[in-house]
Amino acid sequence: MKLMRGYRFRREAFKMLKAFLLVWIAAFGIEVMSDWAKGQMPSVPMLALALSALAFMLLAAALLAVDAVIQSAEQKRGTPWPDHVGDGPRQR
Repeated sequence: MKLMRGYRFRREAFKMLKAFLLVWIAAFGIEVMSDWAKGQMPSVPMLALALSALAFMLLAAALLAVDAVIQSAEQKRGTPWPDHVGDGPRQR
């Protein structure tokens, strides 16, 4: 299995982060609004929001650690940027 290059890992991680945040915020917004429309206090959704925010921060810390390891490995090896032809690296 090849090590994914750091720049590609970061680009994909930010795409997934944006998608996750949109779905996450929308889901809790819908839940809070539906509870509010029923006349209930939104305490349970807010507690779930706080717990999931904690889990999200732990996941972000893990991804940051993976990114740091990838960058460190690339700097130690002096990995050059690949020569690109079209969409893929040039075959040598």
